[in-house]
Order: sequence, then structure tokens, then C-alpha cells
Amino acid sequence: MLSLNIIKAFNWVLHVRLLHTLKMKRISDYIVKWACSFLKNWETSLRFNEQMSDMHKINADILQKFLISSIFFLFFNASLIKKCKTLKIKIEVLNFINNINILTYNKFIEEICKTLSRMHNVYVKWTCTHDATFTSEKYEFMHFIRKSKKFDMMISI
Repeated sequence: MLSLNIIKAFNWVLHVRLLHTLKMKRISDYIVKWACSFLKNWETSLRFNEQMSDMHKINADILQKFLISSIFFLFFNASLIKKCKTLKIKIEVLNFINNINILTYNKFIEEICKTLSRMHNVYVKWTCTHDATFTSEKYEFMHFIRKSKKFDMMISI
């Protein structure tokens, strides 16, 4: 299993990409218009030592404190999950917001590593078109086996 984490997932969701995805998923125009309205005109200011900054517009994020933000993010990365499923390889993808887990199985650990490496390449290409980044510090690579003496446990992807 390979576990990936999208860095600052909510901060980097591009509104245009999200709205396009909602339309492609045939979400009703009413909901898409509501989402567009929800994503517009957010402002923030900073306060330090009793000093308040001017208001600044926020253009490219979904505020994490709202429940709808989690739903939006699942739509945002839906194309990635779909792409994984169309590759016709033995994988299962578990997705929770910005955490993605790719599970694969095979009798040969080398084949598992090849599959996970291939999937990782697919994910990296996706990040280029979706302005996202995976946090390499949070990568997890796990082997689940019955008999460890039978396999080379030092292998990596």
C-alpha cells in the first residue's frame, strides 16, 4: 500500500477546475451556481500585536472549516480516482479528502512495487494539471504479508 497526502489540500483547490468538474459530473446548474457564489468574494485580514492589516481577497482556496469543503474536495480529485480505476491493474484506491491510499496485491513483491510506482507516476502527472502537490514527507509505503521470510522486505518503489 502506498499512502499519499496532498499538501495544503484546501488551500490550493482551483475554483475554475472545481466548477468544471462539478459540471462534468452533471451536478445541477443550481448547485454549480451556488458553489460558484460560495467560492467568491472571501476576504481576510491579519492581526498581530493589536495591529490589524487591511482586508485581502482570497482567490484560490476552499475554507476547511465548512463541511461542504470536504465534499468539494472529493469532487476536485475525482478525476484522479477515476484515472486510477481505468488503468486495468489490480488496485483499490481509498480516498479521504487529501489522503489517498493505493492498495495492490500480487504474489510477487516486485510486481507490487512496479504497480505502485506506475500509480505514483499517474498521480504526479495529475498534480501538474490540478495545481496540487503531494507531501513527500508524508509518503507511507507498507507491505502486508503472511510470511516475511519468503520476501525481500528491503525492496522499495
